[in-house]
Amino acid sequence: MMSPKLRIIMISALLIIAITGGYCKIQIDKQARIKEQNQKIEAEKIRKQTEKDELNQLFDQHINNFKTDLKSHTSAYKKSRLVLKEIFSPHNFETKEYTKEIYLLFKNDVAPNLRIKADEIINIFIKYKYFLQTDISNQDDNLQKLFLLKWQEASKAQLSKYIDFFTKEEELIQAYEELITFYYIHSNLFSVDIKNNIFLFDRDEDKSTETKLKNKIYTLKRK
Repeated sequence: MMSPKLRIIMISALLIIAITGGYCKIQIDKQARIKEQNQKIEAEKIRKQTEKDELNQLFDQHINNFKTDLKSHTSAYKKSRLVLKEIFSPHNFETKEYTKEIYLLFKNDVAPNLRIKADEIINIFIKYKYFLQTDISNQDDNLQKLFLLKWQEASKAQLSKYIDFFTKEEELIQAYEELITFYYIHSNLFSVDIKNNIFLFDRDEDKSTETKLKNKIYTLKRK
């Protein structure tokens, strides 16, 4: 028969084993939970970084498309602008009929076309900002603000440059309009020397006015 002392020792040993086993299980469970939490945190970091990388790629795509569109429209504007140099050649004003035709061409086609193209270029900035806002609208507010700020930083300098340019261009178009209107109104008071490609005015004051109008255009071109 087991002695009381031995019985106590055995019970104590069993209790120690049970407690130790329970503690080990708690530690194992705790470590498993910590590991699971760390895995979730790491997965969330990877998800956010992947999302940010995708948004950066989307932003770069917007910038590239914007630059391509801007370059295309700017090229079209420059081509249309070449007409200004050609349209004011004296041989286009050889007769009153030619003068009227060239005047109407400028008023109804050339000037409006240049203004439309200028508006289209400025609208490119508005259009691509809207495209970006639409594509990131499902992101959180802070991320949207971040990418819109990036867009503003990337486009602000160019937008300012184009606004300044087209403000001067509008002044120049108006100066050309003054000159061609002058030719139209005075079409019966000048002739054209085809050989030398110059205007010959009947009155000195008209030649003086033409010189002032041309000087105004020259000054605006040098601004």
